[in-house]
Amino acid sequence: MNETDNIIKVCMNEEELVEALYSDEDIIYAEASFGKKIANIKNTGKIAWGVLIGGIIVAVTAIVSSKKLSKGKTVLISSIAAIPSASVAILYIGLPATLSLIQIMICAYKKYGGINAAKDIVLKLRNDYYIAEKDREKFILKKVAGEEVKEVKIAEIKK
Repeated sequence: MNETDNIIKVCMNEEELVEALYSDEDIIYAEASFGKKIANIKNTGKIAWGVLIGGIIVAVTAIVSSKKLSKGKTVLISSIAAIPSASVAILYIGLPATLSLIQIMICAYKKYGGINAAKDIVLKLRNDYYIAEKDREKFILKKVAGEEVKEVKIAEIKK
């Protein structure tokens, strides 16, 4: 299979990203502003990630337990304000990326069966994909081909 055989999954929001991750898409494309949120989630250091994901799991569990999932982003934002553990994530990755991370986990929770599925989707994003390309217009994630592939430089991709 060569590069032109890969199907590129275009994701415009968190729900589409969850579907692409769950489907093990080889290439995931997002426009730049959504990609920046994804990059903030992926580029968190290991120690910060441990603290951040613990707080987010607590926040998501509290939000889904409140039974207000269908009310929209207003409830999501007010719920986050009431959950101290979410403030850790906001400090590390910023408010927009924190909201995206929570929405990713809520989508996975609702669609694939619980908090463990939600955590697994986020871990898949973090561990199984690398940022292949990003600029002012696009953001591309590619699936890691094996354990030895950790990072690819932009110059290598353009060949």
